[in-house]
Amino acid sequence: MKRIFASALLVAATFLTAHSAVAQSHAVKVDVPFRFTIHNTTLPAGKYTISSELLDPATLIIRDSKNTPQAIFTGMDDPSASTQTGGLVFHQYGDLYFLSEIRFASASKAVFLPPTKQEERVRKHNGREYTTVVM
Repeated sequence: MKRIFASALLVAATFLTAHSAVAQSHAVKVDVPFRFTIHNTTLPAGKYTISSELLDPATLIIRDSKNTPQAIFTGMDDPSASTQTGGLVFHQYGDLYFLSEIRFASASKAVFLPPTKQEERVRKHNGREYTTVVM
């Protein structure tokens, strides 16, 4: 009887451990020194945390230094990314910055954000695109 109980306990612990590993969210904390746009939302310079949702890892939430949600958006996994450091990648056109990638060091993965129509218009008008990384 003790053997059956011990086996059942081991199986239950294995399932709980596997479930908690799958349900972990990933987060990156950065201090962005400039105003930037994410989808159709422009945010001021400041400290931000971007994390993935537990139930839907493609859904990301950006929170300010007071932990207040500022934007919720969906990204696409970038299977080619293998990152060791967390941070944000921006497309820069003059003094306009558009968030284009979130790198999660904890998961060695990145999430890509396709350009919005607004970014496409700026790119077409401005022409020069630079990449800025904030870690």
